[in-house]
Amino acid sequence: MRTIYIRKLRFEEARTKLEREIHDAFMDGETYVEILHGIGEGILRQMAIDYVATCGFLKLVESDPMFRQNPGCTLVEILAPSKEYINRLKA
Repeated sequence: MRTIYIRKLRFEEARTKLEREIHDAFMDGETYVEILHGIGEGILRQMAIDYVATCGFLKLVESDPMFRQNPGCTLVEILAPSKEYINRLKA
């Protein structure tokens, strides 16, 4: 599972990094991505959730906040072909 660190970044920098790294994870055949946004005022968290909602190949993994290990991160599932299939396309 890949972790994307956008904590302590400005909104636009965080959005750009999130888009780039999710694209890279998709092309590498990753199935889950953890977005580490921190707690703060919730601006980066909301931006990450909104971005996931706009992408058809991403699914927000809902978990009960009582059992979540880190409230400063969001877990996202990438609904994509397998790593082997993507490697065949790259070749």
